[in-house]
Amino acid sequence: MTQFTEKETVQPKSKFRTQGVQALFGLSMGVLISSFMLREEVSITILSVLFILLIAVISFVVSLMIHETGHAVGGKLGGMEVMNLSYGPFVYAKVKGKSRFFFKLPALGYIGRAMMRFTDAISEDEMRKKLLRLIYAGPVSNIVTGGIALVIAFFVWPSGALLTFALVSLFLGLTNLANVETPTGVQTDGRMISLLKGKEPGAEVIFVSYQLLQEDPTGTGNWKQQTILKVEEVMKRYPEWPLASSLLATAGPYYYQSSLERFLQLSEERAFKERTGKAAVLQDLIDTAAATGLYFAGQLHGTPDIEEKLRLISDKDEVSRYMRDAYLSIVHGETAQAIEALDQVDRAIGEWHPLYLDGAAQRKVAEVIRKRLINDQVI
Repeated sequence: MTQFTEKETVQPKSKFRTQGVQALFGLSMGVLISSFMLREEVSITILSVLFILLIAVISFVVSLMIHETGHAVGGKLGGMEVMNLSYGPFVYAKVKGKSRFFFKLPALGYIGRAMMRFTDAISEDEMRKKLLRLIYAGPVSNIVTGGIALVIAFFVWPSGALLTFALVSLFLGLTNLANVETPTGVQTDGRMISLLKGKEPGAEVIFVSYQLLQEDPTGTGNWKQQTILKVEEVMKRYPEWPLASSLLATAGPYYYQSSLERFLQLSEERAFKERTGKAAVLQDLIDTAAATGLYFAGQLHGTPDIEEKLRLISDKDEVSRYMRDAYLSIVHGETAQAIEALDQVDRAIGEWHPLYLDGAAQRKVAEVIRKRLINDQVI
């Protein structure tokens, strides 16, 4: 089987193209702003600069809402279901069939997210088409609204505030079309589009992720064996890509119940890697899942250098941190401290979490371990 590393997915031409588009956009915006100021004889004062900065912040928030809502509308038109919508820390989510609103800081470095799922199984070709509609809808919404605002600001109602909104909206839309994977592992809209169109390898990771969501949105392990085999194939195909390897953590609940030995084999090449600063949260998820597999297999204590491996898990995500602390306490024989750390896991997840959603899978893991520890104390 052909394997692709993360480096092989990078296209130098794409980087140069992105930089060229950004430079052209910056030049165009400079010309537009200069011509507007000269035509309207705008005077520059400290007060006017502060006003424009305030308008720019407001415009960014509004543009972000337009962007993510555009994604949601695009997904709904493709028959998808909204799981949650994030506008910065403001979150709309469906929890146990009920609509809820939360104030939660974003995870993985994203500033907004429209998380959708297919309710019924569909072919990969059909999924590709519907996902492209979902992804394009966000930046296109910004470009359309920004373009309309720009025309109005120049030819109908000259307004510095409206011009600012237009430029911010266009900037958000166009930059999201750049083909970029951020250091935290987040894929921009442009990156997702490039993958789905086959311009570079990796679409299989997207397809199987949405298939997992379609079959079991709670992530508690109720997936078809055929789907799990696809997960394994994707992880083998992209061994150095953190996003692909993080599927190990997603599918962990399936293996904990049915095939621990297979899970440990898959973990060997992907877990407890030295941190490079890139996609650290994703690696923490992988390491936490691997430690869970070792615990359920009864091999946590016997794993060489287990303390050093567990301490690789960072504090970037509270849930991973408390699971790390629980396993370290178990290794040290500190049952009470381990139970307290597991209690903290539940509190960290709360009613909804940007990484774990309603937290059903992680709560179940914590509960099973907690009961085992309590039973061991009684014995």
